[in-house]
Amino acid sequence: MSVTRITGLLAAASALVLASTAAQAFVSDEDLARPAGGEWLHINGNWDGTRYSTLTQLNPNNAGDLNVKWIYSIGGETDAQATPLYSDGILYLPQDNMVHAVDARSGSRIWKYEWELPEDWGGQFVPFFTGKHKGVALGGDNVYFVTNECTIVALNAKSGDEIFTHKIDRPYPKDFEQADDSNGYFCTSGPMVVPGALIVPMNATDTGGLQGYVHGHDLETGEQLWAANMIPGPDEPGGDTWPGDSREYGGAGPWIIGSYDPELNLYFTGTANAYPWNPYTERDGAGAGGMRNEGAAAIAAVDIETGEVKWRYTAVPGDPWDYDTPQTPMLATIDGRRTIVQPNKTGYTHYLDAATGEFLQAPQHADKINWAKGYDADGNPIWDTPIPPEGETVEIWPSLLGSVNLSPSALNPDTGMVYLPRRENRMSYVLEKVQVTSNVQNLGATFEIMAGGSQVNSAHDLKSGAEVWRIGESRDGDAGGMLTTAGNLTIFATQGGLVTVANATTGETLYTFNTNSTSHSGASTYLVDGQQYITFALGGLPLFGSAPDDNPINHSSIMVTFGL
Repeated sequence: MSVTRITGLLAAASALVLASTAAQAFVSDEDLARPAGGEWLHINGNWDGTRYSTLTQLNPNNAGDLNVKWIYSIGGETDAQATPLYSDGILYLPQDNMVHAVDARSGSRIWKYEWELPEDWGGQFVPFFTGKHKGVALGGDNVYFVTNECTIVALNAKSGDEIFTHKIDRPYPKDFEQADDSNGYFCTSGPMVVPGALIVPMNATDTGGLQGYVHGHDLETGEQLWAANMIPGPDEPGGDTWPGDSREYGGAGPWIIGSYDPELNLYFTGTANAYPWNPYTERDGAGAGGMRNEGAAAIAAVDIETGEVKWRYTAVPGDPWDYDTPQTPMLATIDGRRTIVQPNKTGYTHYLDAATGEFLQAPQHADKINWAKGYDADGNPIWDTPIPPEGETVEIWPSLLGSVNLSPSALNPDTGMVYLPRRENRMSYVLEKVQVTSNVQNLGATFEIMAGGSQVNSAHDLKSGAEVWRIGESRDGDAGGMLTTAGNLTIFATQGGLVTVANATTGETLYTFNTNSTSHSGASTYLVDGQQYITFALGGLPLFGSAPDDNPINHSSIMVTFGL
């Protein structure tokens, strides 16, 4: 059951916002189709997923004069993984099954909505996922929010009033002590509004393994329009790469929102790992000569009108190392061809033809890789390190936390560069027997992220993938997500809490501010009263995968805005 909390009387500044915008906000398909500029209407700024803003007011000449305008306390207990959306004077941010609406001028709360999870919510790894959200969506007069147990909530963007709720008709993970079958779908990804549909990624991979989906839902009621299975059916191309009934628990659920091309009318998504992680299960072995498990650790294209999967490209056949590839496939036009550019966990950046899924290239972006020696002309990895027998430890570069993982990349068509938040780390990895509890399969592997890695935020040539510049920290952990602008800026915050504004062409650092709050998301930029601002949502568990004793970063969860 949901609880709407419109907290107290509005602050004076917030009241002015409402008075000046008495008519309901309206975000049309035409608005959503525009590149990010005065407003930030999508999680990644635009349908093409590039996190590129056309704003130029902030630039290398004045970025050094930035300062903090206000700080809003989110009060979250988990990682802040969402990019704030902005429209008509209001910022929108989800965390811990809540949605905050904040006055962009003053940082005062306008309203807050809270959702209560069901009493039997639980299951494998669910405490780790609970409360995490990667964004909301705007469309029409509504803010669309998806709760952890996959209920779609539509809220009035101005008042926070609940317009409708719709529980997606799939099971959610249940507490082992309260259910015979604890497996189910959880939602931490944000949704996306496209013409005629709300796109919702559906993941049940690491709760024990169910097939992953992309859903289309009605914008007025939340009712399901279609469901695109990321794993091909037995009669589809690639269906024979899942032996026995292994597709039923095969994983491949999308973790992160994708991108959309209105001319192709296709939605593009990356997918999660095959499940369980141990490839010596019924789904067979992986690597050279093994089963490919098409659709897992892959990129797929979905027709938004019918839900038909037009093509799948599997980046890591069999996926023995948990190298899922859920990262947002960015869209760019390169030499006249509409192209997908996806940096991912593997340490490579995959380029595909957006219309057909044809493999184009996969240049290396990680400093060290030992699982593969590259990709052949057909897009298959050239395997390197053999898959070890059960119980034997092997050291693999990059770690399963990836070279590029949950934090978003960015692409700037003006500089012709792609900007990556990287993690240079190795792991020790051991395959184990798969155990089953309450119909839930465990991972079938254990791992340790080895100390001594580093964070790197780097720029790469769009066509070749060659590194142009980097800004690094000698600290373990993920590098925060990227934002880039037509003002020749690239903007990010590091795991160490350092907000950084750099020259997008040269990498010269122009401005820094130490927030002492770790970064797991990307910033947004927008105009308020003709002035350009930058907003970050920060906070959460620092250094996931390792915990050095000298880590100075707090769990604090804040939203902070910068301007001139």
